[in-house]
Amino acid sequence: MLMSRPGYSVSRSRYRCEMLALETERLRLSVLRKSEAPRALEYFSRNREFHKRFSQTHTDDYFTLSTQKKYLVYDCESFLDGSLVPLWISLKEGGRLIGRVSYFNFAYGGMMSCACGYHLDKDHTGHGYMTEALKGSLAFVFDEYKMHRIEAFILPENEPSLKLIRNVGFHYEGQRKSYMHINGKYKDHEAFYLLEDDM
Repeated sequence: MLMSRPGYSVSRSRYRCEMLALETERLRLSVLRKSEAPRALEYFSRNREFHKRFSQTHTDDYFTLSTQKKYLVYDCESFLDGSLVPLWISLKEGGRLIGRVSYFNFAYGGMMSCACGYHLDKDHTGHGYMTEALKGSLAFVFDEYKMHRIEAFILPENEPSLKLIRNVGFHYEGQRKSYMHINGKYKDHEAFYLLEDDM
């Protein structure tokens, strides 16, 4: 029997607001139901300017409770059909949302691949939280979804994220031209990949 990779455990005590919960040393990674929209909105609102430079472009209505409810409903539906793993990151102590790591663009069959993206709270950078969240969630996705390859796409000027993705073990592959609309215009991204045997 294939043993689980180290770095995470599936929580045995799931809260009513969670469809799935993983635990790492300091963190809880959860698929949240729409009842948690106020917490998601608070997170995005306090990080709006901090995320603006490196995140996809959002209009003002993104920062409303009704929109965040719709996104969490979409998260849950997509998680159930196997097309998205949307993991909100919270501290075990205190429970405040401090970030998110998501896995999307799942391709099964001959591909067995997906992509990942992530963001972190402005007041919680530099403590290794995203490294911990990525390592744990990558191990889970390789184990549970039997992925062969996971990709990540990062802005060339986002040096902390480039350092992070390399430290986690991703390999550089090349550049994606005009890959995503960021802060008002389409931007090139650096492409990285991680294979199942790398972990």
